[in-house]
Amino acid sequence: MRVEIDNVGFVYNDGAERPHRALASVSLTVPSGSFHAVVGPNGCGKSTLLRLVCGLNRPDEGSIRFVGDRRFQHPAAMVFQTPRLLPWWTVERNVGTGVEFADRPPGMKERVRDFYTSLVGLAGLGRRRPDQLSRGQQSRAGLGRALAHEADVLLLDEPFAALDAISRRRIHEQLERLWMADGRTAILVTHDIEEAVMLSDRVSVMSAIPGPLVETIEVDAERPRYSLSSTHPGIRSAVIQTWDALERSAK
Repeated sequence: MRVEIDNVGFVYNDGAERPHRALASVSLTVPSGSFHAVVGPNGCGKSTLLRLVCGLNRPDEGSIRFVGDRRFQHPAAMVFQTPRLLPWWTVERNVGTGVEFADRPPGMKERVRDFYTSLVGLAGLGRRRPDQLSRGQQSRAGLGRALAHEADVLLLDEPFAALDAISRRRIHEQLERLWMADGRTAILVTHDIEEAVMLSDRVSVMSAIPGPLVETIEVDAERPRYSLSSTHPGIRSAVIQTWDALERSAK
């Protein structure tokens, strides 16, 4: 599913004296089946953009379209920065939240739930509750829930920010394997430049002041990326270009 973001603007108006403009004139096309990252300074509207794509908010200006053949019932599913698991539910029920209320036979719901619980490496932990999991396992559960929701576009809002380096590397590898096998369109928001480059086909840099994107950088490196190092010429070049665009975005 291709995502077309056309001249989108958004203003937060929560009763304050001066409404806050979060986005202005943002245009971006994310090709079907690609992995796209969005980076930028704090407060530039990265997470707001994901919320608009997901439908949690509506743009005040411009449009967001999903173009192409639908594979799943839902257009988009989101993985949040904090897993937001229901503490009184087991892991497998948290993962299966989306299908639990879907119009499917009970047996099929259980199979879908169990499949995605296993897919994110939590098959032996399905009966545990979130407080019995490590932070990395909770992040896996949040990812599994979004995948089980079965949407054409996967949106990831800094879901690995709180993980230690080893856990983050492991879940990066797992996510890339899942994405390569599944073929969904994915959009990642992150502050980690190397994470953005290692996971994505392209990296878009947002302006510090609401306005058009500063630049979109192509990542010229083969897949799978988890077998590559940061010294790979294509990875190193994309990281340098992204940092340069970030420096310009702050001016």
